[in-house]
Amino acid sequence: MKIKSLIVFLILFLFGCSNNKPKDEKLVTVQEEREYLQKYGTSLSLDEVIEIARERNLDLRIKRLETEIASLDRKIAFGNFLPSITLGANYTKLDDPINLEMGLPSLPPLPSALPLPPEIGGLLSKLPKSIETKLVDESFQTVGIAAQIPIFVPSTWYLYSARKKGEDISKLAESFADKMLQLQVMSEYFYILALESERETLVNNLKSSEELERKAEVSLKVEGILDWELKKVQTLVESQKISLNKNERELKIAKMKLKRTLNLNLQEDIVLEKIDTKVVELPSLEECVYNSLNGNELLKIREKGKEINTDIKKIAITNFLPKIILGGGYLNNSNSTLADPDLLFGHVSGVLSIFNGFKNVNEYKKAVRREKIGELTLEKQFMTTVLEVTRAYDNVETAQEFLNMAEKNYQAEMGRLKQKSAEKRVEMIGEEEYYKALAEYNTALSLKEKAQYQYEMAYGALSIAMGNNPLRGGK
Repeated sequence: MKIKSLIVFLILFLFGCSNNKPKDEKLVTVQEEREYLQKYGTSLSLDEVIEIARERNLDLRIKRLETEIASLDRKIAFGNFLPSITLGANYTKLDDPINLEMGLPSLPPLPSALPLPPEIGGLLSKLPKSIETKLVDESFQTVGIAAQIPIFVPSTWYLYSARKKGEDISKLAESFADKMLQLQVMSEYFYILALESERETLVNNLKSSEELERKAEVSLKVEGILDWELKKVQTLVESQKISLNKNERELKIAKMKLKRTLNLNLQEDIVLEKIDTKVVELPSLEECVYNSLNGNELLKIREKGKEINTDIKKIAITNFLPKIILGGGYLNNSNSTLADPDLLFGHVSGVLSIFNGFKNVNEYKKAVRREKIGELTLEKQFMTTVLEVTRAYDNVETAQEFLNMAEKNYQAEMGRLKQKSAEKRVEMIGEEEYYKALAEYNTALSLKEKAQYQYEMAYGALSIAMGNNPLRGGK
């Protein structure tokens, strides 16, 4: 009865473990996607776009699953410290029962001087020469449960340590992938804004050229210009139309790339909000390098990789040590010939590798070299991190200088546009000169915005190198 109850418990336990699986993700329809975006309003800010990307991006979701797998690997390695329990059952059916036949010794001859009665003599003549007894039933079943636990298996300790560090590496890789995704979203976001700003310049340039073309056509009628001069102006108008059409195509592709990163429908249009850049005071280069050496994910990953190689070397050393395992269990046999059908047993087993073709020796040599590779890789990553931080720091300073220059140029063109607008109101200038001034203002505005985007990207790259989020003030 006890063994049957144990069997039922183990079956229910196994069924419970089999039902522990991740939830299936259903495909999102276009309507559901539109309803999902409604909570962000008619336009998307940079913070909102990054929030959507961190929630929906496929690459980041893959990284999260890889982190979960690394966590499961650690739990699997921890299972080596726990006892393993196995349940077994066997049923045997024979065509005939197995009997054991034993021969009986023959009686010595009686002396002739001792006559026996006839009935005793007949009884002795009927005694069998052998005896037969049942050894195994025709059908029987065996049910048992066994357990074993490692007492001294050092490799399991270092295997768990390596898996734990592997889980830490997966978490660092996920964090780094999250920050790189934010930087990618910023790059695609700013590129779209730059194209939209450039489009305003192209539109005003086209208006100015079309006004010039209109004047050229009037001049040709009064023979003020030659025919080829009109064709030259028409060529200018066509080239600016081509530039405007090219800008629209590039803008369409840029939005599709951003929507692919956000895992949104590529055919749905999105409206992005402009950003306001504020220049911040940079810390010293030495402080940035110090922060990067303490917070850079790639450097931490290399450090963990070196520690894993050390654990692998220790595992190779444990191959020279004995492994001791404690085991035991319970058996129940339905064979009726047994006096006691229940059996408890226990054992202690030990294994020591004496010679296996120098496999253990070569594994140890290989592990030593892997550890050396880890040390050299860490040293290389250390120098690479210092170089990348220095380069990113210089890029921020350069981008800040360009931003200051673009801001001054924008202020100058804005003052010029105000003057041209006043002159146009009193008809001192015509449409052509006004649209030309407006186009130059839009060009200055576009250059200023591009300088802002370049500064934000440079500062974001420096922040990632120091282990921070690329978006300043972002979540």
